[in-house]
Amino acid sequence: AAGTAAGNLVFTGVEADPGTLETLAGLGFRQPEMVHATVRGWHHGRYRAMRSTRARELLTELMPALLGALAATPDADAAFLRFDAFLGRLPAGIQIFSLFYSNPHLLELLAEIMGGAPRLAEHLSGRPAVLDAMVTPDFLDAPPDKDRLAAELDRQLAQARDFEETLDASRRFAHERQFQVGVQILRGLIAPKAAASALSDIAETVISGLLPRIEADFAAGHGRFGGPVLDVIAMGKLGGREMTPTSDLDLIFVYDAPEGMETSDGPRPLPASQYFARLSQRLLNALTALTAEGRLYEVDMRLRPSGNKGPLAVALDGFVRYQENEAWTWEHMALTRARSIAGPEKSRARATEAIRRVLTRPRDPVRLLKDAALMRARMAAEHPTDRLWDVKHLSGGLVDIEFIVQCLLLINAHARPEILAPGTAEALEKIAAAGLLAPADAQALQGALALWQALQGVLRLTLDPIQGADGAAGFPEPLKRRLASVGGTADFAGLELRMRALSGAVADVFRRLIVVPAGPAADAANT
Repeated sequence: AAGTAAGNLVFTGVEADPGTLETLAGLGFRQPEMVHATVRGWHHGRYRAMRSTRARELLTELMPALLGALAATPDADAAFLRFDAFLGRLPAGIQIFSLFYSNPHLLELLAEIMGGAPRLAEHLSGRPAVLDAMVTPDFLDAPPDKDRLAAELDRQLAQARDFEETLDASRRFAHERQFQVGVQILRGLIAPKAAASALSDIAETVISGLLPRIEADFAAGHGRFGGPVLDVIAMGKLGGREMTPTSDLDLIFVYDAPEGMETSDGPRPLPASQYFARLSQRLLNALTALTAEGRLYEVDMRLRPSGNKGPLAVALDGFVRYQENEAWTWEHMALTRARSIAGPEKSRARATEAIRRVLTRPRDPVRLLKDAALMRARMAAEHPTDRLWDVKHLSGGLVDIEFIVQCLLLINAHARPEILAPGTAEALEKIAAAGLLAPADAQALQGALALWQALQGVLRLTLDPIQGADGAAGFPEPLKRRLASVGGTADFAGLELRMRALSGAVADVFRRLIVVPAGPAADAANT
């Protein structure tokens, strides 16, 4: 039993205590009977974490603070059920409850996560060890830069005794750092752009840390082609350093084997195409395999030459030939966000230069705009939406801005190569500075891009996809306040007004710069 300001909390009897049910209802739980029955189950040792007397004693002492913290969240019942799931997956309770007992603020933070960020709650339920990171003094400080991240990962990977431990260590590192950024997004402690950069740095660090170890392991059996020559090219959100908490990785693997070397130089030699296909598959498995520590990332390889039908790794010369002679317009648009992120410096420099050559080729603006307009119309048919909160596919949303920027880059880069940049915001800034956009259009696009990316970062963290499908009607009040704050408006109604104004302005720019110049067929498709 425990006392609270609102009344008593008694969970020891067989039957529900009426006074306790009243207290729970007064705290804000809609289903006090469910809460009461669940807590009684905890006390009866239903979970492993609750089987020691000391764990149950500690939890009894923590109960008023725990229920009070969960009751203060937007949906107390949902937060309570997530905490129950968390408790059910704990291997032991004493250590965690002692941690809460000596760090009361941690209990509040945990309740905030359980109540406001389902994705973080799920993450925490699977990896309670992350709680230890939450009590380190720098947990709420700005995330470390790439060099410090790389040094930290290297230290952790150096302790791995075999490849399986290497995979687990890389996952623990990434999950802890992603969780840190997620909590900072939830609490409004990190700017949206800084959060996207931090999440991109984590992914890049993991790939750069794993690649040489995978290459060395593979070389033990098959040798090398004169040294490490596999280059990892990031596309999409990682290429543009615009990752959200749920982004997958769009990757392309390119190799640059020395001329005249038919096979690798190991005990079981392989020809280059087979060698690099198998090496790439190993890297892909290292990133996507489900281990005891979970999965690192979902990886999408469809942007490689010939998509899913093409080889997993492609020779640099073949990659360039494909881009110059066979690639579709949409593939060149995607290539504007390409960025070499891992591999030997010489190979990366060659890949970067090859991509630059493709992007700075003169091209027919009308054909490009027509292809882009028709492609956008197809996307709109696949993802029809009139929902304001689908900030990606909304007319005047993220996709429209990305299309505008990519088309302007491809049309103008042959004369103005300095405008090229893989990040949409940076490219937009360079395009505006070069006078390739009317100042009012540049301002509308920049304002909308910053808003859509900021909102997307928060929404991907705090909402289940199903919850977001019905629009803002299902948003809890604290989330509405958080979104208004991120959007720089006084209240949620003001934010929705701003979103409508900006999406309308972007849709107008898209129509004037892409649809109308593309001609009548594109105009009809986009109407």
